[in-house]
Amino acid sequence: MKDSACARRGLRHRIAALVLVGLTACGGCQKTDAERAAKERAEIDERLRDSVALVPYRALKLTVRAEDDPRAPEEVAQLWKALAETRALPDKPLNDEVTRAAARTYLDLGIAFYKARKTLQTRDEDEFPLLWTRWAAPGAPMPLSSYDAGQEHAFLAAALLALDAAEKSDRIPATELVFYELSRATPSPTWPAPLRAAVQASRGAAFCQAGYHYAAEEELTAFITETERFPPQAFPAIQQGTPEQSREVVLAAGHFLRAWNRMGLKRERAAEDDIEQGLRSLQTLGVENELTWWGWAFIHTRRGRYEEAAASLDKLAASPYLEEAERREVHDNAETLRKHGDSLPLFQQTRATLLLGRTLLARAGGLEHVLTVLVGPQRAKELYAPLVWMDRVRQRTASLSPEQVAQGAGETLDRAREAGNRGWKALQERLDKSTAQDSPP
Repeated sequence: MKDSACARRGLRHRIAALVLVGLTACGGCQKTDAERAAKERAEIDERLRDSVALVPYRALKLTVRAEDDPRAPEEVAQLWKALAETRALPDKPLNDEVTRAAARTYLDLGIAFYKARKTLQTRDEDEFPLLWTRWAAPGAPMPLSSYDAGQEHAFLAAALLALDAAEKSDRIPATELVFYELSRATPSPTWPAPLRAAVQASRGAAFCQAGYHYAAEEELTAFITETERFPPQAFPAIQQGTPEQSREVVLAAGHFLRAWNRMGLKRERAAEDDIEQGLRSLQTLGVENELTWWGWAFIHTRRGRYEEAAASLDKLAASPYLEEAERREVHDNAETLRKHGDSLPLFQQTRATLLLGRTLLARAGGLEHVLTVLVGPQRAKELYAPLVWMDRVRQRTASLSPEQVAQGAGETLDRAREAGNRGWKALQERLDKSTAQDSPP
C-alpha cells in the first residue's frame, strides 16, 4: 500500500511538472503587443515598397518640386508627360479610332510607369526644394519658423488622412499615400512639441483605419502620454479659446482615437475607459455632436442604462449628416436597446469609425472646406484634383479589354507577345531588362 501511494504521488508530481512545462512553452509562444506591433510595421513597410499607387503620386510631387532643375530624372518627367496625355482622352470612347488611340496612350503610360518606378528606387523628392516654395508667392515667409520637409510631409498626411476617412468608395488609394507621407514626417528637435505629438496621432489614426491595431496602440498611447506631459501654455489658443481648452480638445481626440483602436483589439473595457475620459473632456468644453451622442450611448449601454443609451442614439439618428440608410440603422439600434439589448452591433465594426468621421467632417464643412482651411482654396483644388484624375486613369486602364489593347498597341504590344504573351507581367520583365541594359556600367 505504501509503495502504491508513493507511486501515485510520483505520478501526480510528474503530471504537474509536465503541465507546468506545457504552460511555460505555450506562454513563450504568445507574442507580446510590441512584437505584434513590430510585425505590423514591417507589413506597412512592405506595402509601401510594393505599392503601385505611390508611383504616379511620388512622380507628381517630384516633378513639381524639381521643376526647371537640371538634376530632375528624365524617367519621372516622361511618366508625368504620359499621364498628362490622358487628360485629353474622353471619358467614354466615341468610336473605334478613339478606342485605339486610348489603348495606345494607356499602354505607353504603362511603359513609362515601370521605368519611373525603377528610377524612384534611387531618386527622392526631398533632394529638391519644398512644395511650399513652389506654391507660395515669391518672398512669402514659411508657415512656421521651423518648417522643413518633414513638416510638409506631416501636413500633407493630415490632409490625405481626412480624405481617406471621408472617401467611402475606396476609389482613391489614399491609405498608401498617407502611409508614405507619414513615413517621411520625421520630427526634428526644432519642431514645436504639439506638432511632434500630432504626427504620432496621425500615425495612430492611419494605422487604426487600415487595421494595424497594435502599431496604432503604440502611437496613440505615446501621443496621449506626450500631450498630458505638455503644459497648457504649449498649446495655441484657437478661436478665442484658452490654451487649457485647446489641450483638453487634443486629449479628448486622443482618447477617442485610442478607444476606436482598442475596439479593434477586442479590449472593450479599456476602450470604455478612454471613451469616458474623452466624453468628460468634451462635457467640460460644452461640446455636443455625433461623436458625443455615440459615446454616451456606448457608455450607457455598458453600464446597463438602456433607455439613456437609446435616447442618445435617437439624437444621432436625427443628424442631418447621416444618409438615410445609416439613419434607419441607428434608429433600429435604438429600438433594440429599449428592449434591453446588451450591445451596439453597428459600432462594433470598423465602418462605425468611418461613419462618425465622415459626419464630423461634413459638420466641419466638408473635405474641400477642410482642405481650404489647411492649405488655401487654390492649393486645396490642386491637391484634390490630381487624386481624382489618377483614379480616372486607373479605371480607364482597367476598362480596356485585351481586344481594344491589341487594336491600338501595335509594335509595343508585339514585343510583349514575343516575351510569351503574358500581358503586363511580360511587358514589365522586358522593360526591366531594357532599363538594365541602358544603365551605365
